Amino acid sequence: MSRVTRSAPLIFIDTETTGLHKARRPWEIALIRRSDTGQTRLLLCVDVRDLELEDADPEGLRISGFHRRHPQARDRPLLIPRVYRAGDAAGLVHQWTAGATIVGVVTRFDTECLADMFARHGMKPAWNDDLVDVVPLAIAAVRAAGREPASDVASLSRQCGVKPPTAAHRHTALGDARWAMRWYDKLVQL
Repeated sequence: MSRVTRSAPLIFIDTETTGLHKARRPWEIALIRRSDTGQTRLLLCVDVRDLELEDADPEGLRISGFHRRHPQARDRPLLIPRVYRAGDAAGLVHQWTAGATIVGVVTRFDTECLADMFARHGMKPAWNDDLVDVVPLAIAAVRAAGREPASDVASLSRQCGVKPPTAAHRHTALGDARWAMRWYDKLVQL
């Protein structure tokens, strides 16, 4: 944790994507920004016209609840979260994450697809290079307590005293970003 600069804002992040494959696209993005001035959040969906759904993994879409939750894919459209074209979404996420330390559960999964989204729109990530993934931190904390770390992240989270999201909130960008935040906060207290 020593590399995390206190003056840099923290961004707790999660994305729901069109699959696990390299060409996956983020369709739901949640950012919780914590800085010296307080905490704010951004939750958005990417317009279906920009998702290349023909290349999506049907199982990935099912797990992330795409057809139930994306405002444009539902039978009854939702007004929240707001839908942005991919270029506008990339610009907002870039602005929010610039100069920040990114924190998440398996952080690289999210930052890789966001970096790809930025590249498609002529941007490069401007967040701090030192990403914080709570999973290896949790493994170290559990081992330091003399226990064997669980092999799945939900059980590992419980070993650290942090309840994972309920089934209704798991694999939602905001639910998983909040989980990353609770888990990080618990780990820095240990």
